[in-house]
Amino acid sequence: MLPHRNSFLKPLVLLAWLAGNCIPVSAHARTLDIDPFALPALSSLAVGHLAHAILVKANPEKESSVTDIPKEVLLTFNEGVGTEYLALAVSDSTGQRVDQHDAHLDFTDHSHLRASLTLLKTGRYTVRYRVLSADGHVVSGKYFFYIQ
Repeated sequence: MLPHRNSFLKPLVLLAWLAGNCIPVSAHARTLDIDPFALPALSSLAVGHLAHAILVKANPEKESSVTDIPKEVLLTFNEGVGTEYLALAVSDSTGQRVDQHDAHLDFTDHSHLRASLTLLKTGRYTVRYRVLSADGHVVSGKYFFYIQ
């Protein structure tokens, strides 16, 4: 037997509100006019809109040791990111910036963040980034790579 119709409505209403979805509400009652079997589809839709941007690929890679000196850092996120609060900085082991202060998103793909580098030498480098997720949250992180 299915649970009482109202037992799962509060979480559904919250998910719909958070995702900005508009679900019709009955004028005579405080229940949703929705098939209970549609709940999994609606909740997965709402959760997809709440996720933060995630760094899925970096070049140079996290914690890697490279022999070819990179000319740029390229970060790839799982979704497009906004231009507000955008930052990408690369520094050497002394804390000196070695990027060209030109962090930018690709024109056609806002999931790619790039910055040009000066001529790097052997050593450890730190990449720090900050982006604005589609859900409005600022995401930041850092990682290291080494040049042999």
